[in-house]
Amino acid sequence: MNECIELARIVESRQALLFGEFTLSSGLKSNYYLDMRRLLGDYKAYRGALELLASKAESAFKDFDTVVGVATGGIPWAAGLALIMGKSLAYVRLERKGHGTLGVVEGAPPYGKCIVVDDVATTGASLESAVEVLRRHCEVVGVLVIVDRLQGAEERMRKANVRMESVATVEELFECIKSLE
Repeated sequence: MNECIELARIVESRQALLFGEFTLSSGLKSNYYLDMRRLLGDYKAYRGALELLASKAESAFKDFDTVVGVATGGIPWAAGLALIMGKSLAYVRLERKGHGTLGVVEGAPPYGKCIVVDDVATTGASLESAVEVLRRHCEVVGVLVIVDRLQGAEERMRKANVRMESVATVEELFECIKSLE
């Protein structure tokens, strides 16, 4: 629960939890939005969230070689995590670009055991796509997100035979934010 309280402090400090009418990348509508990109604008918030991710990665996926971000939200989190943990870094595009190398996987070629990193998980569709692409390159040992919105991503990963971990679920985060008041 200490991780959740710390994440709640970070989210609150950067005003990253927004209320209103939002359309998520999954296409679902929501009355709240977790804008984890706001954490990137402050090195203390970014570093604090990265330390929480690193702690979760170490406890959940002890042995891995490559950190792979999901474009675009997962890239800064994967990059920071790879740097902190001394791991190789790659990222997966959800759509092939129409120029350059036409690559879907960029960065260091993923090898050995890899974990997939994203900021927020909702339905898990983008995570599932990333896992499918990566299975041609490395053994995907898990998925790690900062917040799980509890809208099907974990179940989708389970069906894909991939363990998903989060620093906090959205229910936990809301509870921790409430406890700060």
